[in-house]
Amino acid sequence: MKSIGNDYIILKRINNGFTSTIFLVKSIKNDKIYAAKVYDQPSKYFINEVKNLKKLSSLKSNNIIHIIDYGEEQILIDGIPENEKKQYIIMNYIPNKNLLHYITHTTSMDEKKVKYIFSKILKAVEQCHNQGICHRDLKLENILLNENNDPVLSDFGYSGSIEGENGSRKLTEFLGTKIYAAPELLKQIPYYGIKCDIFCLGVILFALLFGNFGFEEATQFNNLYKLIIKKKYQQYWEDIGKRIGNKKINKISPEFKKLYFKMVAYNPNERPSIKDILNDELMKNM
Repeated sequence: MKSIGNDYIILKRINNGFTSTIFLVKSIKNDKIYAAKVYDQPSKYFINEVKNLKKLSSLKSNNIIHIIDYGEEQILIDGIPENEKKQYIIMNYIPNKNLLHYITHTTSMDEKKVKYIFSKILKAVEQCHNQGICHRDLKLENILLNENNDPVLSDFGYSGSIEGENGSRKLTEFLGTKIYAAPELLKQIPYYGIKCDIFCLGVILFALLFGNFGFEEATQFNNLYKLIIKKKYQQYWEDIGKRIGNKKINKISPEFKKLYFKMVAYNPNERPSIKDILNDELMKNM
């Protein structure tokens, strides 16, 4: 028998992450199916994730993962207990793959579809910010798709508290994923959590539009991002077109391209707020 404590039967392994494993589980109490995130080692991010998920779950948002239960219990695999108790979080089960899997296994989305998905992501992140939480690891892999193929934010282990009024106090813990990381994170200087989330969203927007990434890292040493730093936008599109094809570049509206450059601006003060993005003519009525 495979189980988490006395409450959940492990049905199968869903995914292995860097610091945790995701299992499909069934509750012994109510027979419902859930997802269980089990940390491989004791982690300070467990308490962090539980605290922020509890706050966000009270919103009952369809676009943010819900916490159902959590604890630290013996994990049984084939009747053999692990040597140590494991920290775990039980969440609602999202049946479809993540957004990275979706865009790599489907034909490119048109702008209408991108607007629909991206607006849902924006509103979910805005809900986090309104609760005083920045995600700090927004990426395609951490956005799941529910049964309606609507996006659901997940993996809040690196999420942090937004300090000060409107996030005016800078953070100093450098977390996230390199290809999505804002330049101030890569330079390891104090940063605004909200502004770093906006940067990640810009990287995601490009990926939704083109099925690729707009640069490998946001530093002056990257040839593509260096053009964004210098605001040589025409040259940027010419160079990226050589990589992913000019047909893809030419079919995207100038409004989307302009929004992308705002979101991944080198200067965090030049990045728009989520409210500004949602009020942009491009995103209205979504």
